[in-house]
Amino acid sequence: MLSETIWRDTVNGDEETINQLADELNHSRSFIRLCMNRGLISKEEISRFKEPSIDWFHDPFEMVDMTKTVERIQAAIMNNQKITVYGDYDADGVTSTVIMYEAIELLGGQVNYFIPNRFIEGYGPNVEAFEQLIENGTELIITVDNGIAGHEAISRANELGVDVIVTDHHECPKELPKAYSIIHPKHPAGTYPFKELAGAGVSLKVAQALMGEIPEEFLELAMIGTIADVVSLTDENRAIAYFGLKLIKRTQRLGLLTLLSKAEITLSEIDEEVIGFKLAPPINAVGRLGDASDVVELLNTFDDERAKILSQMVLDKNTERKQIVEKITKEAFQQLNDHKDDAVIVLKDADWHQGVLGIVASKVVEKTNKPTLILSLDQAESKLKGSGRSIEGFNLFACMEKVSHHLTGFGGHEMACGLSLDLDKLGIFNEELNAIAQTMTGDSTLKRELIIDSTADFDELSIEMIEELNQLRPFGQDNKKPLFKLPAVVPQDPKVIGANKDHFKTTLSKDDKMIDLIAFGASHWQEVFKSHPTLDVAGYIAINEWNGNRKLQVQAIDYRTDQSIVIDKRQMKLNKAVFKDPQAHYIFFQKSVYSKWNDEINSEATHRLMAKGEELTPISPDKKVYIVDIPDDMADFKSVYSYYETHSFFFYFYSPNDYYFKGMPKHSQFSTLYKWLHHKKEIKLETDTNELIRELKVDKEVAKFMLMVFLENEFVTMEDGKLSVVSNPSKKRLEDTKTYKRRLNQIKVEEKLVYSSFNELLTNLKES
Repeated sequence: MLSETIWRDTVNGDEETINQLADELNHSRSFIRLCMNRGLISKEEISRFKEPSIDWFHDPFEMVDMTKTVERIQAAIMNNQKITVYGDYDADGVTSTVIMYEAIELLGGQVNYFIPNRFIEGYGPNVEAFEQLIENGTELIITVDNGIAGHEAISRANELGVDVIVTDHHECPKELPKAYSIIHPKHPAGTYPFKELAGAGVSLKVAQALMGEIPEEFLELAMIGTIADVVSLTDENRAIAYFGLKLIKRTQRLGLLTLLSKAEITLSEIDEEVIGFKLAPPINAVGRLGDASDVVELLNTFDDERAKILSQMVLDKNTERKQIVEKITKEAFQQLNDHKDDAVIVLKDADWHQGVLGIVASKVVEKTNKPTLILSLDQAESKLKGSGRSIEGFNLFACMEKVSHHLTGFGGHEMACGLSLDLDKLGIFNEELNAIAQTMTGDSTLKRELIIDSTADFDELSIEMIEELNQLRPFGQDNKKPLFKLPAVVPQDPKVIGANKDHFKTTLSKDDKMIDLIAFGASHWQEVFKSHPTLDVAGYIAINEWNGNRKLQVQAIDYRTDQSIVIDKRQMKLNKAVFKDPQAHYIFFQKSVYSKWNDEINSEATHRLMAKGEELTPISPDKKVYIVDIPDDMADFKSVYSYYETHSFFFYFYSPNDYYFKGMPKHSQFSTLYKWLHHKKEIKLETDTNELIRELKVDKEVAKFMLMVFLENEFVTMEDGKLSVVSNPSKKRLEDTKTYKRRLNQIKVEEKLVYSSFNELLTNLKES
């Protein structure tokens, strides 16, 4: 469970309005609630949102400089000037490039494209790159998905007598570059109705203006760039995604068809999730690791063999990217112990690949819930370069701005940034960054938030309900996939799945109804779900199709429960790692075990050696209770368990003596012992113990126990290390001695706590 996660229920409209709209539109109340969550509060708004039309596309000439831009491109085409489309290396950048390139080519322009290499030219206009393009004959440069901050390179092009048209969507600087024209939805002098276009969307608007109509053949490309860039899927972006997803299912674009085929993606299954999680990552991978020009060629090619070669290259790069990310992420996680008190985590390594640092930063953020910067060392320049990712509620850009005087390069927004700095500045930069971050957050702890769209009872859930909700697709930024809370469910048959055993699957039950659950990357949930607690689950509900069968499935992202969680950690031996949890309260019953391990306990953890009849004391609500070993009596354990029942338990139940397998000595063995003692008359423990062990065929500990029973029953006496047999002792039952009874209890404790199955252990707990 994400212990630092807050679940917030969305406030829906009033029930009277919901009922009225449900009747008027012939929709369920759940559907209407989700519409109202999105600000759709009337019959007309809901109907319009469900089915975007061509009217959703705004007039491209409402953008500042669009007329000027179209006239300049038309003039270049008419005068046979060489035009270069200057793109970017991510999925939005390459699709933007293809749209602009093909639009100009269709109109008869002499056009080529240039994609900067992130490791050579870096992001955006590059002076040397512009100079080389101009030297090679370029007479007009059109930037796509970049350029709004390219002052230096654009000024240099102006000096060389070449016009630059900027088309971009990133944040505008206070001073705009001296470009021939700037096409930007957020242009400070503009009033374009929709500000959140992706780079591909901006390219599409230029193509629309050039061609006099919405170019359907580019909508699938604009859709890929829009979804991949995670921009707001509202207004015109919703139309681009909506129509693009329809058109891609009948695409004739050879390179795209080949890539989809090699990636084993069928046209019928394509939706926004397939684009975002299966298609965009391989496209992005090429630019992360090398030259993204190959992706532009793939999307543009008419050569079947070339399409196959390039598609395989794209998928191979993605495999390589995954391997690199996995390796760096593992190494980054290993550094986290040294940064547990930092407000912003800054990790570095000389060998980390610069192309994947943003992905790794996201994984560290997911694990720690802290803003994170991941840096790699450029040995040639003695500079650290990297990427940052933030969490909701913390403006990383604002924080970084306050320390930007230490940086040689910096840009980004609230949730992400890129940066570079001299290696010798890292110490002071990190110190000031964390001080400022601490000031921004104060004493509060930043917590994850889940916005719950609706609570769903099992009676409501059906395939028809999900099909109805799918009318709100495509889902994405500002039109999130509905997140449901399933309250008071009980997991059954939990298991880990996947080739690497890193995913989790179970069945949720409630009132004799069942629904499958899957949680990706959550194999650790099994430890909790094995105890079958009643819990609330937060997740997305979808239709899972397999071999023609359709059934509901919950893709869970979190859970919570008020019940005590039991984690089964029983093992034969203890090790130092057990005692390193700072959020633990360690409980020992055996003094010998406590003496051996108490020095290894994390300094932030608490611990206690339990004495018989000793009163328990409260602990912090967020503490987990670690039961390290076992008591001599079940009652002692049950008192601890019931007292801390609101906490999570980690049961190690280390048993130092193993009484259960040794068993209780037989009466015949006690008789043999008595006869041997009577024959010996007097025994020196120091010299006669080995003979005693051989005679009884037991180990030293069992022999000691049997002698203790005899001592308590006054069959023998002991003085100065010598045992003497008592002549004519009173007849007493061995079973009545405290020593014998304690051993029976110890065997029973081991049987119930150490050697029971987990289900048997849970039953014992419920009976306590």
